[in-house]
Amino acid sequence: MKNNEKSAATAEELVALTKDKGVQRIVVVGDLIDVPSVRLAPGQFLRGQHEHSSITFAAGVDGLQLSSDNRIHNIRLNASEDKRAIFNDTSVESLGRIELRSVTTTGCVRILARDKVRGGHVDVNGLDIIAADARSEKERPHGYGVYVVNGAFTLWNMQQDTGVVVSADLVGLSAGRDGAPVRGSGIFVSGGGDKAGRLNVRRLETNAVYSDGGIASGTADQITGGVFTVHGAYVDVVRNRGPVVTYGVNDMVLDNWGVVDRWTAEAKITSHGPSGIG
Repeated sequence: MKNNEKSAATAEELVALTKDKGVQRIVVVGDLIDVPSVRLAPGQFLRGQHEHSSITFAAGVDGLQLSSDNRIHNIRLNASEDKRAIFNDTSVESLGRIELRSVTTTGCVRILARDKVRGGHVDVNGLDIIAADARSEKERPHGYGVYVVNGAFTLWNMQQDTGVVVSADLVGLSAGRDGAPVRGSGIFVSGGGDKAGRLNVRRLETNAVYSDGGIASGTADQITGGVFTVHGAYVDVVRNRGPVVTYGVNDMVLDNWGVVDRWTAEAKITSHGPSGIG
């Protein structure tokens, strides 16, 4: 074992290792339960010992907080559905390079460039959000007379300075299950606006996405999307490799306010709810 790699088999060991700046690689052994919210220090790498390794956070708390240059591989993270399984510290100057690979969650994944965060790159290759509820997030992009509800996966450059650019490569994202959708939008990527911070995405590739915004009938100023590229998002390629299904009122299936060079849907696109044109 490398000197800077340590294993955590209990919640207490995990908390201690994340606070030790001398530990760069943390290996989760088995299933950790009732874990408090923890923060990875800059440069720390968290992985599961095997594909069934998991962290279950205490009820009602957010889960794993990233800082900068963090990697998470081969693990399941369980938080309450209306909490964040993965989120980031906005008091650091940059995301650096954030990497999520072969990660499964219950709870939202929410990465924001705001406050002091003024750049960085997000690389996702395999993220399955089994269940999540993003409807409690009150800050929502606004345009065309409506507000967009955040997603089970949200990547949002909220900076208003046009010089702030966040880049991403997002492959293998899925959300919800057939008949058990995530609540809110499914996959949500956004910049700060048409004349604000940019989010440059090389690829946005999704597997199956099932979402239900839970918007009350007759609501005119709120919408969601199964896959939503919002203003300030510049995407080279969007590819829906699996079905995208929405269930509720004002739930767009695919929607674009940004700039997408090429968008290809390779599987069925289905809206069960009224006013879900997209």
